[in-house]
Amino acid sequence: MLYLDQRRPHAGNHIDVCLISHFELSEESYEDVLSFNNDMLGFKPNCSYCMDTMSVEEEFEFDFPRDMLAIQRYVDNLLNRIQANKLPAMTEKDFNYLSQA
Repeated sequence: MLYLDQRRPHAGNHIDVCLISHFELSEESYEDVLSFNNDMLGFKPNCSYCMDTMSVEEEFEFDFPRDMLAIQRYVDNLLNRIQANKLPAMTEKDFNYLSQA
């Protein structure tokens, strides 16, 4: 999922949520995603949000850990499709400090 937070002076924030999938979700799964979004964003003060879906042809795959910048290229391509700003410039080294839970 892609969350785009658009800060609006004096009127709060509006967050566009884009569900990206290479397969169609069942109605039940779609409702689960909406519920998750509401749990994450529903209580944020001065905030509105809406969700749209984007279909992609195939699941994202890349050469881990040799080409981590493939993530940036893929996300930038998706951002371009929804006419949003690209990610900031990154290097392979920027991925060295990611955490897993």
